[in-house]
Amino acid sequence: MQENENVTQKFDFISDLDEYFCENYENYDKLCVIKGYRMPKMQDTERRADGSLYSYTLPAKTMCLAKQEKRAEILKILKTQITDKSFSFSFEPAGFIEKLKKNFKYSFKRILSETLRKCAVSEEELGKELSIDQTTWKNICAGNYLPTKNLIFSIALTARVSYEDACMLLATREMEFDYTLEREVVIAYLLKQKVYNAEMIKAAFNEYSVSNLFITWLND
Repeated sequence: MQENENVTQKFDFISDLDEYFCENYENYDKLCVIKGYRMPKMQDTERRADGSLYSYTLPAKTMCLAKQEKRAEILKILKTQITDKSFSFSFEPAGFIEKLKKNFKYSFKRILSETLRKCAVSEEELGKELSIDQTTWKNICAGNYLPTKNLIFSIALTARVSYEDACMLLATREMEFDYTLEREVVIAYLLKQKVYNAEMIKAAFNEYSVSNLFITWLND
């Protein structure tokens, strides 16, 4: 009985994740076709000081799932439709320009080194937590190969990187979190809330069908 209570408490965060997801998920095209979703009014009218009326479009956030009366039912349906299509297990060699920039202040190589130093994790220690061969990992750290988005997410979760530092790592590759993708909303939540416990991450990923990351213990 005690064990069941501990498991329940451990994963109470899933309801908090659901709330965050409803507030921040931005794939409104996908949401609006789910049964039970009611399209909100997107135009409004106000009267100016001179008495004339003018119309304006409400922000896209008006369509967010959190504002739906049946959000729990809609979210339940959405979870059954999620498919992680982010399969990417190859790494592109850095081109001539990328190699020239690898020692620049805002290069991936420099930002990764600074980030791991803040997290008190070495490149070697982190490499053991990632399901890629060590030669490839060393080349990525050296700036000879370009990291994928999935690898940056894997680094962030295994090295306990802050959301802000994860954004910095993504920016070195001219990338950012995409809140129209379910997996990236979930990963953003985990980093913002500093959820680094392996079992809790597995639970969140299972809930939202997140896969294709380079983390060794995800398959344990």
